[in-house]
Amino acid sequence: MTAFLYHFHGLGDFDFSSMYPDDVKSVQELAAQRDLEILPTIYLRRESLPQLRDTIQAFSELSRAGDVPNIAGFAIEGPILGPDGGIPRRGKWYPTADEWIQLAELGPLGLKYVIMAPDAADLDESVGEGLPFSELLCRLYDKGVRIGVGHYHRDNPHRSARRLEEVVDHLHRHYESSPFLLLTDHLYNDTPRDFVHAWRSASAMERRTDELAAVMAPRWTRDTLTDLLGPVPAAMLNAALDDRLMPCLNFDGRHVDLAICRRTVDYLGADRLIALTDHIEVDTMAGEPLTQDAHSGLRLRDDGAVAAGSSGYATQRANMLSIGLDDDQVQQLFYRNPKAAIEFRPARRTSSV
Repeated sequence: MTAFLYHFHGLGDFDFSSMYPDDVKSVQELAAQRDLEILPTIYLRRESLPQLRDTIQAFSELSRAGDVPNIAGFAIEGPILGPDGGIPRRGKWYPTADEWIQLAELGPLGLKYVIMAPDAADLDESVGEGLPFSELLCRLYDKGVRIGVGHYHRDNPHRSARRLEEVVDHLHRHYESSPFLLLTDHLYNDTPRDFVHAWRSASAMERRTDELAAVMAPRWTRDTLTDLLGPVPAAMLNAALDDRLMPCLNFDGRHVDLAICRRTVDYLGADRLIALTDHIEVDTMAGEPLTQDAHSGLRLRDDGAVAAGSSGYATQRANMLSIGLDDDQVQQLFYRNPKAAIEFRPARRTSSV
């Protein structure tokens, strides 16, 4: 395969958030034509949960028959997400305990991970009738469904960093450790930050030189990251350095400036990152119309919030080469790492540590 598209929202005319069971074969054919292995990522609307179950059931049956070799499974973005960011509005909601159980049961059928805000609650807080957050995590993991952390709240970055670290500790205490035990959404986006990470308009570009220097001139170390980037990005990067989670980074140059992408690869190494495109090729997502910004190419909601990208593998690969990454690093980021992440299966520890 040319690449493993690990986190993105649509291919060709298909908006994955609106897929039906009969679409699975057509998406397989399109992925095969483009020589891609894919993991469709869905913004789940509450009313679409039965449709999602049917679609993943259809995928599971086709997969067992060997009929969908280019589709590695599915991921869900949400529904527990922070209040900000450009997500489809109906993609953010609070499931009942029964709805969480329904989602967990999709693990054996092909649901690989669910992106959620790890700072939505403390571990002992309920996230559904009598269901503590800690127990929800274990119910998901016991069925093979991991979490991707992202879409943070922004009112208290230190609390968000603490809750992230507690989630990381909780999962590594109960499951065999691996850098693939926890995944992330797109690094730096929808995250409380103490730095500017992207310049998306002509007027913003006028400030780029000075604002970029503020984050690029200092040396990145464990001890400086919190003051330089903020507590949440520092917690994520340092957890990645400790091989406790696998972060994902968008190389379209618009979600995150390419200079910051390069610095991140230099800090972590290409073996500790996954490249994601987070793109869609149609102007709708989860039933919500999008417009494409003329300057940045990003796809926007009607209020101007960034909802998705428009740059696929070819563009992002060219960007990666333009900042000095070599072909082997691109292959590591765009194929070997995401492939290994999706093939990984969490396993319970025989005793907690």
